[in-house]
Amino acid sequence: MLRLHGFYWLWPIAAVVFWTATLLGLLLWWIIDDNHKTYMIDEATVVFISDVGAAHRGLFIPGTALTFITYSATLLTERWLRHLRRIPGALRRRERYADILAVVFGMIGGLALMLLSILNAFDYSTAHWILTAVFVVCVAISAACQTAETMWLERDHTERKHLRRNAIWKLVIVSLAIAFAIVFGATYGASSKSQDKTVAPTGKDNVIKSVAGATEWFIAFLFDAYLFTLALDLWPATKTRGHKFDPSLIEADRENTLHTHADGRPGAPREPEMAHITPGGSEHSLGHTVRAQDDTLAMRQV
Repeated sequence: MLRLHGFYWLWPIAAVVFWTATLLGLLLWWIIDDNHKTYMIDEATVVFISDVGAAHRGLFIPGTALTFITYSATLLTERWLRHLRRIPGALRRRERYADILAVVFGMIGGLALMLLSILNAFDYSTAHWILTAVFVVCVAISAACQTAETMWLERDHTERKHLRRNAIWKLVIVSLAIAFAIVFGATYGASSKSQDKTVAPTGKDNVIKSVAGATEWFIAFLFDAYLFTLALDLWPATKTRGHKFDPSLIEADRENTLHTHADGRPGAPREPEMAHITPGGSEHSLGHTVRAQDDTLAMRQV
């Protein structure tokens, strides 16, 4: 029987699958079945995701709901695994608070995503775009907190090379998302002010609004890339499958006594630690050995 304990990275992968399927389904539906048509008279050549989703709610609502569920499960799982030290945990309050804020804002953003698909752009335009703004802002805050947390963790767990890699990926994605969100806001605002809502946009107005639509699609697919970085965060937990967690590791990590800096400060090791391998012991995810008979951590300071 396949044991899924430890395969926590499947949560963000599922979120990637559901969100990608939703976006691609809507995009292909609009291109192939709807033949690039505009659903409202004031739409540009490149329509917004919201408009396609409003026309195909049978796909949009389930897709966003499943994305919300799996994204929320990912955030909660990441917080839980860091608390248990199944993946590198917080050694300072700032890291813990950043993680908690990432969970709270991420779940609010995910809920807004599901609600904006229900309150569609055609029938509930004002509510829909308010929820869209909530989704974008909350997920951006959550991603920024995740990025800051990962960068701080990397400073205290320098032996965990994946933290630096993940922090760089997150920083690049968040920076791109913010930049394109500014472009979207500027172009959407410009098109809303200059366009007559009773006629189809032409010329410059059509170009500006199409740029806003294309930017929205790009940001939506960029969310996929961010979700994938969460899978990379959870991947190290696969190395602790079948290992019984020793509660002493929580206290040791909280007291910042697991490792030592080169200058003597507690935090990160001078070089990779060599753990004593003892009978009855089992290797833990932090590279140390937990003795089963007395539940104590055996390690040698280098």
